[in-house]
Amino acid sequence: MSKEVSKEETPQPERTIPLAKAAICHRCGGDKRGPFVPCKACGYTPAGVDRQVAWLFSEHHLDPTELTEAARRLRAGDPPEPPRSLVEHARVQMGAAPLGTDARRRLTTRQLLGVTLANVVLTPLVGLAVWWGLQEERPVASHQILRVTLPVAIGEALAWLLLIASWRLR
Repeated sequence: MSKEVSKEETPQPERTIPLAKAAICHRCGGDKRGPFVPCKACGYTPAGVDRQVAWLFSEHHLDPTELTEAARRLRAGDPPEPPRSLVEHARVQMGAAPLGTDARRRLTTRQLLGVTLANVVLTPLVGLAVWWGLQEERPVASHQILRVTLPVAIGEALAWLLLIASWRLR
């Protein structure tokens, strides 16, 4: 005699997103099988900080109903603007260590004036080299360096172009 196993049918909650779906593209709202894979709809592959935003638009962070709502809003043209604290949460959840106090430390006014003076007197390449060197260990300071170096670089480039143009007019 064979026993028939009867399964009690328990009502399953209605899923608004198929089981295979793991994420949506935070650029176009298209379906993706993971947060870091290229989007088939728009071709975008998240890189850099966008990987953290992509993680926020996945089943790692949102439930299927929230993903459906996020996709609808993205397709309607509502851009994703997660707060910094949420992006930092994603970074930590993805396995990165939280930024230490040294990474958040800003440059002093004296240090910024020194870099600005070196940019003007020597070359803006000094500021760009310092910016490049501080990117990983002190991102806040590297952004400060970039904010004082770029205007000097643009100003000096314009000065050189005007000088060259005036020589040609002679």
